[in-house]
Amino acid sequence: MKLAQTLLALALAGTMGSAFAAVNWNGTANYTVAPGAQLDEEAVGPFDTYDMGAGVVLLKNTGGNNYNGFYQSFVTNHELASTSVNAPKLNNTYELTMAANFTQTVTPVGGSSSLINVNGGTFNLYFDSSVDRNFGADTGFTDGASILSGTIIGGTGSAVSSGSMIFGVTDITVKVDSYNVAVFEPDTITDAGGIFTLRLGSPFDAALLGSVSSVQGNAVNSGDFLFAADGNIALAVPEAETYGMMLAGLGLVGFMVSRRRGSL
Repeated sequence: MKLAQTLLALALAGTMGSAFAAVNWNGTANYTVAPGAQLDEEAVGPFDTYDMGAGVVLLKNTGGNNYNGFYQSFVTNHELASTSVNAPKLNNTYELTMAANFTQTVTPVGGSSSLINVNGGTFNLYFDSSVDRNFGADTGFTDGASILSGTIIGGTGSAVSSGSMIFGVTDITVKVDSYNVAVFEPDTITDAGGIFTLRLGSPFDAALLGSVSSVQGNAVNSGDFLFAADGNIALAVPEAETYGMMLAGLGLVGFMVSRRRGSL
């Protein structure tokens, strides 16, 4: 119960931060005019949020408490005010994938939790007229056209453990640098915000993680960390302060580093 309460408090804090720090963009995405479209796609909206499917995060130590991170996932739903928006052709005739690179440092807090500082990075949302993503083959995530991209300014995360399971929540500060104005209407997007949950040890993720040997061409080696993550990205308009997007799996590394040190 204590773990659940902690995660709930973290999630609520992040949600409240998004609500007060940003005004959600509310608009339509017409994927029939995206680069490479086959005209069998669709226009979706109004919506304000991309809901991501189960994705993977690979974290590689670069010395001390520093890590390089690589994330990739795909969009499963469009949402408006947390309600799913009809998009029957998504993941049938076209796909939307997300890839991000970032750096971070880890500060252990006790023996079972850690705080994470995200130092920066980049992200891209890709449109692809072929549904060809494959986590096991590490293909199909960045072979489409980037229709929205940005800079990861920074962020924070945390994680706790419960038995053999590890759970975490993280927020990332992001600035949207560019997007396809033919696809998105109105063309007023400047920022984004989101909450991502992190998992390690869940039996539901075993098949996914067991198939992954590389992420964005980076091999999963001994000593690396590979996690599953879910979350969403809510688009924001110019009135919003620069505030979060997703990037997943950050807090988990801190916990694992802390745990390993404690066992030495």
